[in-house]
Amino acid sequence: MYHLKLKMMSEERNKQESKPGGDISDKANELIGKGKDFADKAEDFFTENVNKFKRSDVFGKISGAFEKARDTIEGKAEEFQRGEMGAKFEDFKEKTEDQVNEFAKKAKEAGLRIGDQVDEAIDSLKGRKNQSNNQNGGGI
Repeated sequence: MYHLKLKMMSEERNKQESKPGGDISDKANELIGKGKDFADKAEDFFTENVNKFKRSDVFGKISGAFEKARDTIEGKAEEFQRGEMGAKFEDFKEKTEDQVNEFAKKAKEAGLRIGDQVDEAIDSLKGRKNQSNNQNGGGI
């Protein structure tokens, strides 16, 4: 409706400004009219395609996904406001600390075992070196 009103106003202006020697204003009005027609066609095209999209399955799927996301976010916000999230964070923190402590304990034990094995290997190498120096068979 809006575009019809603009078109009628443009035509009235064209009639009023159609005076001899007004070629430039006539061309300007013609270009303005064509621009308005183009804008009207673009608006109609856009509206038609938006309506097609809204009727499509894709729009329904996207809308459903957004609804699920909104519901999830609202649920988490309610949990947070009730204080449930704080308890969950505290529980998570405690479990994580326990796991980190257990990992550190195992890493320390593994480090000690590796150190013992290195010491044994060094002692073994020292023993072999000392045996090779006994050329008279003193250590045999």
